[in-house]
Amino acid sequence: MGERLVLVENVVKSFGEKILDGISLEVKAGEVVGLIGPNGTGKSTLVKILAGVESPDSGRVYVKNPSVLYQKDYLLPWKRLRDNLCLPSRFRGRECGLKYVERLGIVQYLDLYPKQVSGGTRRKTAIARALNMDFDVLILDEPFTGLDSRSKEELLSIIRELANSGKGVLVVSHQLEELFKVADRVYIIGGRPARIKKTLRREELGEGAF
Repeated sequence: MGERLVLVENVVKSFGEKILDGISLEVKAGEVVGLIGPNGTGKSTLVKILAGVESPDSGRVYVKNPSVLYQKDYLLPWKRLRDNLCLPSRFRGRECGLKYVERLGIVQYLDLYPKQVSGGTRRKTAIARALNMDFDVLILDEPFTGLDSRSKEELLSIIRELANSGKGVLVVSHQLEELFKVADRVYIIGGRPARIKKTLRREELGEGAF
């Protein structure tokens, strides 16, 4: 594995009560890392900290040039899917590429509005928007939610290709089967406040790992 692209050391975060308590993890170039835990353990809060939307109360966070898929799709309802997908690129003065729309199966929906398509299509549009960015590390919060089996397999293939090209990928998910197929390492988070309970390497993933 190569350069460290994500470094989280002893991160603490509270919203009235403590949510995250001393979280530490890392993602290196060429690596797919999973983060698994029950709902309510602060996984999405950690994603927001990595994205710079929230600040930790204490601890150290370093993330090199991320692109983030949030748990919510955050599509603008008054813009067509094509415009939603291209908005971040245009904001940065870059040409909007549509590299992944065919693989994700949304080409035929690009001129429709979010309310005119299914939740799965909206999710795939948000995924394509994240993939369309110029990034060193891709952070995906529950990316498989709402996807059919073919789309899940295609996304897993894309994630592996990105890692093979030297990108880092952090996948936050409760869907163990998908993570087992693609992750090099998995952090297990749990408790309240949340802590990293265990770290599993690829060879340890499988039945009985939990």
